[in-house]
Amino acid sequence: MAIDYEKRLQNLSARRFDDELNESILTKSFSSNTIPKNIKYLMESMVRIDKKYNDKTIEAANRVQKHLENGYDLHFSRAYRTQGSVTTSTNIKVHSDFDLLTIVDRYHFTGIGVPNNNPYTDSKPNSDIKSLRTQSEKIMEEIYDEVDKTGKKNISIFNKSLNRKVDIVFCFWYNSKKYEETSSEYYRGIYLFDFTKDEKILDYPFAHISQVNTKGDKTNDGSRKGIRLLKTLKADANIELSSFHLTTIVHSIGDNELYYYRGKEINIAKSISKQLEKLINDGEYRRSIESPNGSEKPLKDDTVDGMKKIKADLDELIGDVHKELYLGYFEKGELIYS
Repeated sequence: MAIDYEKRLQNLSARRFDDELNESILTKSFSSNTIPKNIKYLMESMVRIDKKYNDKTIEAANRVQKHLENGYDLHFSRAYRTQGSVTTSTNIKVHSDFDLLTIVDRYHFTGIGVPNNNPYTDSKPNSDIKSLRTQSEKIMEEIYDEVDKTGKKNISIFNKSLNRKVDIVFCFWYNSKKYEETSSEYYRGIYLFDFTKDEKILDYPFAHISQVNTKGDKTNDGSRKGIRLLKTLKADANIELSSFHLTTIVHSIGDNELYYYRGKEINIAKSISKQLEKLINDGEYRRSIESPNGSEKPLKDDTVDGMKKIKADLDELIGDVHKELYLGYFEKGELIYS
């Protein structure tokens, strides 16, 4: 079935709608009647959400943190960090979800090869993190009308004044050997906690954020553009691949193939298609691909169907854009993108 670009542009516009301004945050080229819709879709899909809108998301998280700190009555201190696509500028929505990592800060778990000469025994960590969640739920319900307590690892609030959702994710610190040696938070992990299983899950979000941003800077935003493009295709074609999978796919492509030059968005799209082809057809290679922080190899066999679907969608878009003598619109100055 041919791509319905009119419908997809409507979807894209809705994702970028700002309630305060009562308009969608789009480029000047979006309203042009002379630019073909498939070119608009390719270009707009890759454009970043402006920092001032992402700053509102961060402000919503800061307000939550302040409310929590004012309301807690716990025997341990807390630390806070953030994660999510806003921190890497790969979000495709004005109102993107945002994770506020709320961390038990009185003690930490130690990694392999890290001596634990002074083990913590004053309380039980599982009881501590459950108290952290219980008090967080109570504090949030006293302040916000919309509080979702159904998450396995988090609770969520919706800030109506800023029109932003914030996920409060409860964690422990995990100090790896490299972190102990360097004191660089890049190497510091966290233990997420699954409250339905009383189970800790190790993650390295700070290394992930650093790697994605470093590659984005090295490629003149090209890798970020690629991630935004795939996220847009996933959203509009209902493809079952996670944002983590999509980020890993783009991250596995060489910097030279993703480097952004004005008017060369189509080259980034082609590089992603080429990589998808290799990942689909070479199982050994696919299974060797590491996540941006190097801690996982997430492209399992169950991702292949999703890759095939997103590649088919991407290839149709590339073919349609080529039919429109794409570069001519830049030469005439009708496309204004950065």
